[in-house]
Amino acid sequence: MPASTPRPHVMALLFDADFNRSSGTRTFRHLDGRPFTDEEQALADDATFEELQAAGVHVHAPEAGAEAQAAAHQMAELLFKYVLPHREALIPFMTHEDMLEYSRLETVIAAGAGSLHPHKD
Repeated sequence: MPASTPRPHVMALLFDADFNRSSGTRTFRHLDGRPFTDEEQALADDATFEELQAAGVHVHAPEAGAEAQAAAHQMAELLFKYVLPHREALIPFMTHEDMLEYSRLETVIAAGAGSLHPHKD
């Protein structure tokens, strides 16, 4: 069975798990408070990343942080595509401090706009 296909018996267990463990214990509990048996704990420990995600468990994955950062940059670029031509529409939503900072940054950008283009030798 491919690793990405959730196993029904593992999923049933994960959906009945309380993953908020007390410090100093590695044993999960069922939603009704019963501790996992050794067999259930072994199943939970063997759950794949995909199974844990499908059950809604927050899993720390370093590659997910890099992927999230890349997605944030892509989202910013997408938003800039629409915001820059219509930036005046944002001003009513800005605080006074943000408006001052926006104005300052706009001046810096305008002053250096010529240097943003590559020079031809």
